[in-house]
Amino acid sequence: METPINCEKCKNKDIYQDPDVLDTWFSSGLWTHSTLGWPNNTQDLNKFYPSTVMETGYDILFFWVARMIMLGIENMGKAPFSHIYLHGLILDPSGLKMSKSKGNVMNPLDLIDEYGADALRFAITTGITPGNNQRIDERKIEPGKGILQKKYGMLQDL
Repeated sequence: METPINCEKCKNKDIYQDPDVLDTWFSSGLWTHSTLGWPNNTQDLNKFYPSTVMETGYDILFFWVARMIMLGIENMGKAPFSHIYLHGLILDPSGLKMSKSKGNVMNPLDLIDEYGADALRFAITTGITPGNNQRIDERKIEPGKGILQKKYGMLQDL
């Protein structure tokens, strides 16, 4: 990639690269060992690195997981985990990936306030094969609230 000679928008030639900026995926790639005290040889690092499983979305496999593996091998001499489980994405009712920039996100805290955390979990995990994407809307969450309230009521009668 070529270094720009001017700002694309305003065409100003007085531009420079900030020397204090680190690519977010690079710094995230250090997460598996930097959170355990690396570069120091800490008790937590010895106890918890490497781990067994990394669960993540397939959409960031290249950006995050690949960098964690590369930086883990480079800095620690071994990969940070031995298994990767990929989960699907939560999609909007139209089947589009939820995105703040698209404005189609549902705030999980609002949904929890309205329906409860268990109803939201129930809606997200019911009727889906692990690893597949899941369309979600409030019409799917609402029945879960009723089902779970009945189950809670039955448990109280025991």
